[in-house]
Amino acid sequence: MTKLKRSAIPDDRPLKITIELPAAVHRDLVVCADCLNGQHACVSQAGDEPCRT
Repeated sequence: MTKLKRSAIPDDRPLKITIELPAAVHRDLVVCADCLNGQHACVSQAGDEPCRT
């Protein structure tokens, strides 16, 4: 694996990064976001499963 070179960001411009995630991780993140957004009583958008609390 290549080591990342980190340094200070010279200004406050927004950065755009892209990562690839397995579908299962994406679904889990969507479920987590649904629950954190207070949608505990709603059905998750990821797989029609109720949020687990």
